Amino acid sequence: MKQKLLYALAVPLALLLCACASTEIVQKEKPNSGIEGQVFIQNKGAVGNVYVYAYDSPYNDMRVPTKLISKPTAPDGTYTLNLTPGTYFIVARKRTSGSPKGYLVKGDYEGKYPANPVVVKPGKYEKVNVSISRLDGNFLLAPYIPSNGDKGVRGKVYDESGKPARGAYVMVYDDPDMVGLPKYLSKATDGSGSYFVYVPKPGNYYVAARLKYGGIPKKGEPYGTYDKNNEHMITLNGNEVVSGIDVKLGPFPFNLTEPMPPAHDSAPSMSEQGTPAPASNPAH
Repeated sequence: MKQKLLYALAVPLALLLCACASTEIVQKEKPNSGIEGQVFIQNKGAVGNVYVYAYDSPYNDMRVPTKLISKPTAPDGTYTLNLTPGTYFIVARKRTSGSPKGYLVKGDYEGKYPANPVVVKPGKYEKVNVSISRLDGNFLLAPYIPSNGDKGVRGKVYDESGKPARGAYVMVYDDPDMVGLPKYLSKATDGSGSYFVYVPKPGNYYVAARLKYGGIPKKGEPYGTYDKNNEHMITLNGNEVVSGIDVKLGPFPFNLTEPMPPAHDSAPSMSEQGTPAPASNPAH
């Protein structure tokens, strides 16, 4: 196991939750530019209490925290979002909770502006009307991206007894220390434990899996990494699908909410169950 993996797990996932909790509808500076328009439900009637979000990238399916959030739409669906000049990707959401932040769940509404991206020019407000539709499934803060392509990673996730693990998420990192959010995330595995992650660019990637996504892994939680090499690494060359990238889950052995004991140089890098060993050099 890479030396920094344990702390890398704790830090980015904790930051993810903190980012969610701290997302505020704040526009400290009010530039004389941005977007304005109306939000509709399924291209029909206008709808109030919807939040419009702006992102600088379409990646992560625009399901990561942003501070570029409008005030809730008026009863007639109108809104204004002040933005500095630039290029933005726009999405609108209405949660059953009434909050502008948090996980999307079944029954929430979401809609992306079909003409994304929007170019905001100095001194101008671009007209952006968005239609939202009801979501029929449960969703995560981080997305499964992209949803198609000719490159990717395929394999299976197994539980501790060696049986296929249903409902596991496979996380693909581009950082060898697995620091930061996963670059790509699979959909939950099916009854056969199978998964597929589309990866748009060739390169080296690092693979892990767990039964839930978000938050710091808890002691005893099923967790594992790809263990055919000590770096948990796979390589994508050109337009190809790398198959047989299997992960076996085992109980996560540490309590990350407690201080870590001093590490020793002799500490193993990975247990037979595919769980991380104590880091000898904490990540900062």
